[in-house]
Amino acid sequence: MILTVKSSDFLIKLQTEDGLALNTIAAYGKDLELFEKFLDVEKLTLKQVTTKVLKDYLFALHQQKLKATSVARKISCLKNFFKFLVNENFIKNNPATNLQTPKREAKIPKFLSEEEIFKLLSAAESDLKLSCMLEILYAAGLRVTELVSLPVSLIQREGETLRNYLLVKGKGGKERIAPLNKAAIVKLLEYLKEREDSQENSQGNSFWLFPGNSPSKHLTRQGFHKMLKGLARKAKIDPERVHPHVIRHSFATHLLNSGVDLRVLQELLGHSDISTTEIYTHILDSKLRDLVFAHHPLSKI
Repeated sequence: MILTVKSSDFLIKLQTEDGLALNTIAAYGKDLELFEKFLDVEKLTLKQVTTKVLKDYLFALHQQKLKATSVARKISCLKNFFKFLVNENFIKNNPATNLQTPKREAKIPKFLSEEEIFKLLSAAESDLKLSCMLEILYAAGLRVTELVSLPVSLIQREGETLRNYLLVKGKGGKERIAPLNKAAIVKLLEYLKEREDSQENSQGNSFWLFPGNSPSKHLTRQGFHKMLKGLARKAKIDPERVHPHVIRHSFATHLLNSGVDLRVLQELLGHSDISTTEIYTHILDSKLRDLVFAHHPLSKI
């Protein structure tokens, strides 16, 4: 289905004015397509949409048994879309203002143990590119999109070594400092040397730090995900438990368990809201509870 002109204008506004990530904009585009398909079936135009129409739409979504997170995003999309239509003087009132967002279940992030991370790093030693990507991912807690789209110009030298941090652009174009530990820097230096020496497919001249099949394009998220799955099998870890975001969760969990302040962790992860970071405290609470049960004198009674 082709989006209406107003929907297309809204998506352009999200990119050019709000600076939302392309993945978020793509998700909103699919949400609008689904909503406009509903309007087509009901033979309604955007100007005819009322709060009741929106509630009928949400009830239809409920019957499809969509996850609360998916419905919440669709409601957020509708609220922003109709606010945009009001600001554009296309409609007078926003029918989505009073829509209630369903409560999201607080899911504890899945993560790997430190031992499992070390197994992955050890198994990756024979593949310098993959090893380098994994070291950076775990050292800096990057999102997979941030990792695969790193430009080589972001790597700055300081004498014989490299600067121990990256300036990464995250969601909404927000820039943050992502630290690099010694192991990541050593691996990155090795990778850069091999990359510069390689003339195959002009990889050494690519704009991207981690080129894909074509030097003009970076490695895709799916490509890296596939590489991780193969690495998990090699390390004898269940591949279903290993994907890029699990490495990011592991980074956050291991730092929090080591005593890193929650606000510092928020900055490192690039979360705009501290509530997003607080989900990791559930893991810490679980660890503390286990420690109490294991070592408190009365736990032996």
